[in-house]
Amino acid sequence: MTRRQTDTTLMLFIATALITLSHLDAFVPDKRIATGGAIGNSLFFFLSGFGLAMSLNGAGKDASAPSLLDYLEKRVLRLYPAVLIVACAMLAIGMIRITGIADLAKIFVWPTPFWFISAVMAFYVPIFYLARLKPAGIATAMALLLIPYAFFYSQLDLSTFVVEGDDYFKWINYFGITLLGCLVARLQMTPRASLFTIASLLISLLLFLVTKLTVFRYDLGHLQFVFHVLLYPIVYFSFHLFASESVLRPLRATPLFPAIALLGGLTLEIYLTQTAWIHWLEAQNYDFGYAVLLFLALVPLVIFSVVTRWLSTRMTAGASRLLHPATA
Repeated sequence: MTRRQTDTTLMLFIATALITLSHLDAFVPDKRIATGGAIGNSLFFFLSGFGLAMSLNGAGKDASAPSLLDYLEKRVLRLYPAVLIVACAMLAIGMIRITGIADLAKIFVWPTPFWFISAVMAFYVPIFYLARLKPAGIATAMALLLIPYAFFYSQLDLSTFVVEGDDYFKWINYFGITLLGCLVARLQMTPRASLFTIASLLISLLLFLVTKLTVFRYDLGHLQFVFHVLLYPIVYFSFHLFASESVLRPLRATPLFPAIALLGGLTLEIYLTQTAWIHWLEAQNYDFGYAVLLFLALVPLVIFSVVTRWLSTRMTAGASRLLHPATA
């Protein structure tokens, strides 16, 4: 099984930074700076699959596997307290509204105002079964995803950038990347940095950038799938570089690492909170310089995320005591 000491702190931090950066187009002098959201999302989904596979397969052959209900309970208690906190804040400031019972379900149950939560909750059940397959089984599941991907891709209007749009199409790709995380875990890979790893990551990133800059400039919208294809090597080589001990060991010795660990540990809360805070701040259209706008966007975001984590941890503990009073 994959070594339990594999440290994904830096990868989580990078995912958090890229996702946040992609939401800052109103707070930077050039909107092209606010990019990287698809890469950040991919890193997060990969790490989700990697962590789930480690958890589901880490008990040993003689130990009983967790039940589906226990597995889902643990995930819901991790996600939903923070979701409820931020959704209530969005209701309070008028970003979302409730007009009936159906709205209550949409906001607080599924899909919620956060597309990532709706996606990951949909992924949890199939991952519960797929993550425990042998590597060949997981690879087969990934290959089979090409069938719905190709079918729905053929139905898209490819004259505009739609593969990362607001609909459900991108979920197919992110499910595949989640399975990639499961596959890496089941293959017992130890991340190792090397010149080949660095060169491969840089080449993948360069190809991704070139694709982004040229596909629509040369009327090649039908090649949008290349964006998704390139996310796989980017994530894979990022794992080998940024989760390797040769990179992390010297980083841990610097005063930066506690901040990196803090922000990486707040990935969920930062993702949720920025959906409310950054979008609300953008709507205010303040006439400040970019330095001030960035300060207003980022510093309160971290503070709100820390508070959200503190509150959600206590809500989770309270819910656990209610559900399992005998073990409290």
